[in-house]
Amino acid sequence: MRWKKGAFVVCILILMLVIITAGAVAAPRFKLYYEVQEGDALVKVAKKFGTSVDRLKEINNLQKGTIKAGEELKIPQTYQAETDKKRDYQINRILLDEVYKTDRIIDGQFRQKNFVEREIVVKIKDKSTAKVDVSNLRTLDYYLKSGDTLYELAREFNTSVRVLRKLNNLIDTDVIRRGDKIALPINNLTPKQVISKTISREELNLLARLISAEARGEPFVGQVAVGAVVLNRVVSNYFPDSIKRVIYQPGQFAVVSDGQINNQPTRQAYRAAETVLNGQDPSRGALYFYNPKTAKTMQWLSTRSTLVKIGDHVFAR
Repeated sequence: MRWKKGAFVVCILILMLVIITAGAVAAPRFKLYYEVQEGDALVKVAKKFGTSVDRLKEINNLQKGTIKAGEELKIPQTYQAETDKKRDYQINRILLDEVYKTDRIIDGQFRQKNFVEREIVVKIKDKSTAKVDVSNLRTLDYYLKSGDTLYELAREFNTSVRVLRKLNNLIDTDVIRRGDKIALPINNLTPKQVISKTISREELNLLARLISAEARGEPFVGQVAVGAVVLNRVVSNYFPDSIKRVIYQPGQFAVVSDGQINNQPTRQAYRAAETVLNGQDPSRGALYFYNPKTAKTMQWLSTRSTLVKIGDHVFAR
């Protein structure tokens, strides 16, 4: 009987060990992120979460120490219960009732997989848009691509996530789906940036064809400069207001008259067009370019202010 009692005690101990181990595994850990709001500074966020500016800079790899509205900051945490080390910010049920629940939390209840992974992501977001004024914003229609997020789009369009929520009536969710059309503000973009974000595949192909026909054989920077002249004309008050209308404006580009514009563009010409759309302008704002050896209107062109010479082309205003 003694050995039976001993075996029973051992079984009980093993069962208790299993329960304790399971409980340890089930105890979730948290990753906490805070969405930066308008007017926030690192010192303000550090005070809010009981940490230091240096700790926030370290954990978020902030070299310059500046933050922008809509950006997500990781809030430092410590999970060691057995040490005397002071914890950083504590996450508890009260906090969970107040924060924005991610897709890993449902109505405050943790999914089973989270207990196994022992990690739960919590994001504190100010979703209120009551004080956001979008009445004077100019917008463009944008079709969402794979990987797009409100945060990335806000950064790209130099605005805030709250503005995007208000514009698109995203009150209870930040979920956006590929293929959906949303409104994006363009007030904080330059005219050239607006062109780069609204250009059609047809216009990109046309721009590449012009570059290829006008600057084949020129150095790459010269090809970029030719494309830049087209964009400079689009935003100028003295020329048409679209890439297609600028290129086909009568009497402006010889390659349109002789049909070379219809030739297949080179890969380098496409790359030059994309470089222009990304903001580069080696022409220094030129509205004209010409080859002094072949130009037929040198008398008029000589009255223009020369800005730079690249390869065989002179760029002028």
